[in-house]
Amino acid sequence: MRAATPTVLLLAATACDAPAAAPRDAGTPPGDAPGDVVDAAPAVVCARRRSPPAAVTRCNGDPRLCDRRYDQVAYGTTHNAMASAEDGFTNPNQRTGLLRQLRDGVRGLMLDVHPFRDEVYLCHGVCLLGRRPLGQGLCDVARYLDEDPEAVVTIIFESYVPASDVARAFASAGLLEDVHAQPEGAPWPTLREMITRGRRLVVLTDRDGGAFPWYLPVWRHAQETPFTARTPEELSCRENRGRPENPLFILNHFLTDPFGSEALAERVNHNPLLLERARACEASRGRRANFITVDFHDVGSLSAAVAALNDREPSP
Repeated sequence: MRAATPTVLLLAATACDAPAAAPRDAGTPPGDAPGDVVDAAPAVVCARRRSPPAAVTRCNGDPRLCDRRYDQVAYGTTHNAMASAEDGFTNPNQRTGLLRQLRDGVRGLMLDVHPFRDEVYLCHGVCLLGRRPLGQGLCDVARYLDEDPEAVVTIIFESYVPASDVARAFASAGLLEDVHAQPEGAPWPTLREMITRGRRLVVLTDRDGGAFPWYLPVWRHAQETPFTARTPEELSCRENRGRPENPLFILNHFLTDPFGSEALAERVNHNPLLLERARACEASRGRRANFITVDFHDVGSLSAAVAALNDREPSP
């Protein structure tokens, strides 16, 4: 185990330090119902270069996905996405940072947010073992959304801070123009509709969900499998958090003993195990597996498994 080297990385000047107009109230994306006003000045401001597509042709890289609802699509997802070796985390769960993960085809990011020294940081439990300001991490997301105007991205927060603190970071990152507000129980829009409207970022959280129209309570929308497996044999399809009728399905597919590692990822990230387990859990739950969640996304067959899961027409 290498020594802890707490690191705070700064994004390139083109991404985060250009001047921008004052953000909107963090609780109120344009066109959504009003939320609480957040009036603190942002600590980080991202330069945005939005360029909506002239025509929507390849949603998340695949034209077949454009007319499927959001809940009918599988998304490669990274567990503890912020905890990367690239960003100096001790006991990382990923090799590369958020921007590279997104450029590699990841479309779901599991992020932990904690208070640390009166600020909000992306870190996993102990911020002294690795951390990054939430605003800077969100700048990576904003930058990627600008790079790929036909991408739909999801953030799943494990949060230990108030919703208002998270909202300030979204305001400073310029992401309130991108977040999608989903009424509970309503049908999800298609990817084409989300892209056309410019609402391409879904935000789910386990704390304060519903504080803003776009800050969605994860366990009112999603269900999951257990997340505590130490060996491949302990991976199962049994119910964990979330109601069985919830439309979104999180497939936790990683090993922790006592931490995640590349060696453990090598044991479970390859097909046929990954794909076969996803299909077995879909059959068991009667739900499409949406978020195929792994450690070390660039080890094994995540992209191939997601493509295979999407290579089917959705059920009516």
